[in-house]
Amino acid sequence: MNIQILNFKFQIIALVVLATLSVVGSILLSLSPAAGFYKLIKIVELTFFGFIIAKNINTKKDFIVVASLFAAGIIFESFLAIWQFINQSSIGGIFWFFGERTFSGQTVGIANANIDGQLILRPYGTFPHPNVLAGYLTIALAMVISNFQFPISNFKKALFIAVLTIGTVALFLTLSRVAIIVWVAVMGLWFLINLRKFLFIGLLVVLVFIGSIIFSPLSSRFMSLATVDKESFILRQQLNNSAIEMFKQSPVWGVGLNNFLMNLPRYQKPQAGPLWLQPVHNIFLLVAAETGLIGLLFFAWFISRTVIKLRKKKEFQISNFKFQILIIIFVLGLFDHYFWTLQQGQLLLALVFGLCWSKKVQETG
Repeated sequence: MNIQILNFKFQIIALVVLATLSVVGSILLSLSPAAGFYKLIKIVELTFFGFIIAKNINTKKDFIVVASLFAAGIIFESFLAIWQFINQSSIGGIFWFFGERTFSGQTVGIANANIDGQLILRPYGTFPHPNVLAGYLTIALAMVISNFQFPISNFKKALFIAVLTIGTVALFLTLSRVAIIVWVAVMGLWFLINLRKFLFIGLLVVLVFIGSIIFSPLSSRFMSLATVDKESFILRQQLNNSAIEMFKQSPVWGVGLNNFLMNLPRYQKPQAGPLWLQPVHNIFLLVAAETGLIGLLFFAWFISRTVIKLRKKKEFQISNFKFQILIIIFVLGLFDHYFWTLQQGQLLLALVFGLCWSKKVQETG
């Protein structure tokens, strides 16, 4: 048994060394080695962060504390997001100190949504984009709702219900379609699994949320593609094609960590219009383009090991909060890049992996 454990640890070390050498090699051959090594340092930092989470968040009490901190974050970000939506601009003042950027609906490059022919400013909170705010709220809300599986006081239950309500309202105001659909699915599954006695009430709540989309001005945002959305869809597809071409050109090494944008002008066709300098909105394509086949396989191997670990601990069920937040990360990662490129998204990714590698919460505390 000890020999098997040693062999397994040796395999892990060998894979990590191989992946590291591959990434370092691709960075040295990239257009900007400095940017690549900076990203490599960030990955090491986030790895340690995830390791600390895995080692220290192991009991029901620990998780309730973490979820309570996220609940406080939901209240703050939701309050600010709702205020921004009503004001159709940033609030300023002390919120600038917390990270709010200064903007209005007329700011160049700001995220507006076309609702019945009218441009509506999507709230940012203290995040760099409404989609990042929506991703944070989705994961945070999923963590809060999972607390109801633990024995908590009626006061905390009432508090968490209030948090879920205001957080859901703020999430809908972000008009981030994928995040909203994911959260509605999470709520529907939670009612289906945990409130079988009140299944009718659960279905009614989900139907009310769906109806609020279909029979409101928001239906144009979710049920059809306006001109601006068609343009966005085409540009995203162009980024996907560029990422695939980068991978084809450098299938083993990739173009180097943090070097996607620097290589992008080489792959965007001039006749396609002005350059759209954004990372590809898919973390898996982004990893493939930047790190090549070796990096992508290592990323896939780590994900598979995470899933296997959840299965061994019998936490690989749709009702388990660890599995849920892991799936949320993957689904959102298929449609955006912030889990790989932005600080807030990177911290969320490391946190989720750290929680997945922690001990089984139900067995301790």
